[in-house]
Amino acid sequence: MLRDMFAYARSLAAHKRTHPADDVMTVLATDPDLTAAELEMFFFLLTVAGNDTVRSAAPGGLLELARAPEAYGLLRDGKADPATAVDELLRRHPPVLTFRRTAVRDAVLAGRRVRAGDKVVVFHASANHDERVFSDPHRLDLARSPNPHVSFGDGPHVCLGAHFARLQLRVLYEETCRALPVLEPAGPPRRLLSNFINGVKELPVATAPG
Repeated sequence: MLRDMFAYARSLAAHKRTHPADDVMTVLATDPDLTAAELEMFFFLLTVAGNDTVRSAAPGGLLELARAPEAYGLLRDGKADPATAVDELLRRHPPVLTFRRTAVRDAVLAGRRVRAGDKVVVFHASANHDERVFSDPHRLDLARSPNPHVSFGDGPHVCLGAHFARLQLRVLYEETCRALPVLEPAGPPRRLLSNFINGVKELPVATAPG
């Protein structure tokens, strides 16, 4: 399967060199500093990153809504902005649990000395509930704005697909609201066993009052 993905990456890169467009793959395919192997791995990274994250965020957001019927009612009845709701659901259920970076030079972070070579871990769920940044952080507020959550990362490492991910999630929640007048838990979710991806493998819900 990985061999097929790399072969597709090479084929797509060749096509983009002949037919360039305003897209990420054209930039990668025409970058003289990228070796063929690096391009293939970059393509693999983008494919996996855009798949696992949205696949984990989608049921996580539905779980948050199922546990908060009043909030779901606001979204269903058009009293909450779906775009704003998406960011709040991402804040509450980030698809990635942690990210680790390596310090390239000595620094001081939040009063703690970090030496070059030290590993620094960001816990997204913790940062997204920082009471110094978010008022009443444990409350689901679909109208929360501003909402500087870090579920997509930040700065130079911000997710390349953030806008597309927001679009996918917004459409999913809008269609769910159209299809399901009621959304309630029908049992405990079955979670992915991972210390990296905040995944939900199974989410039983009731679509009518129990």
